[in-house]
Amino acid sequence: MRLPFTCMKCTFGEDANSHPPYPKYVELRDDGRYEFTCEKGHTTVTVLQEQKFEVLFDLGAYAVLDGYYREAVASFTSSLERFYEFFIKASLFEDELEESLVTESWKKVSSQSERQLGAFIFLYLKCFSESPSLLRQKQVQFRNDVIHKGKIPSREEAIKYGQEVLDTIRPILRRVKADLPAGVEKTVLHHLMNSRKTEESQPVGTMSIATIVSLNDGMGKEPTLEEALSEKRWWRDRW
Repeated sequence: MRLPFTCMKCTFGEDANSHPPYPKYVELRDDGRYEFTCEKGHTTVTVLQEQKFEVLFDLGAYAVLDGYYREAVASFTSSLERFYEFFIKASLFEDELEESLVTESWKKVSSQSERQLGAFIFLYLKCFSESPSLLRQKQVQFRNDVIHKGKIPSREEAIKYGQEVLDTIRPILRRVKADLPAGVEKTVLHHLMNSRKTEESQPVGTMSIATIVSLNDGMGKEPTLEEALSEKRWWRDRW
């Protein structure tokens, strides 16, 4: 999975002409910060707006398209775990807790997925007075067999698991956007600011991409994973 970037100076600056520059494709980065230099020597710095859980789910989808079903299950799993992190931070920021306190507290559980899941469950209970829907135990066992026991899943199994992850994330995402808007906004801002270097001396732009599970989606029809894969395949073959 690569991202297309174009030089803003070549596109909109004094050097712009009637023929926009071809995009430059760059590999994904963990920090979401992308810096490249075009053929004319212009340096562009861009921060990807999407949260980690959004990008990771797409990585899982592309792994399915490429026939790497074990890697797809791992990416779908990571997407769900990072979504729990997103929810935890959004709910805490909604309560106007200091960013430094949230960051320091998260460090204490950042390497312990079970503790993160526990924090998610009880913060969800606090926010909505009910327990959240989680992956069915059958899918949890399947995930553990793939991740920890070396099980090699079929395409059908990977798709089924990915769809269940999608069905788990989407309703909670709709709810958190509707009921915790300030927390969502601050979590996104926190992500963008952390992706910038504090000593940045040049303008930093932002970029958004279309992802299967997305903060930017409206209330329209949500495609199944199979439907989304068809669209991803079309875009990949086109570019």
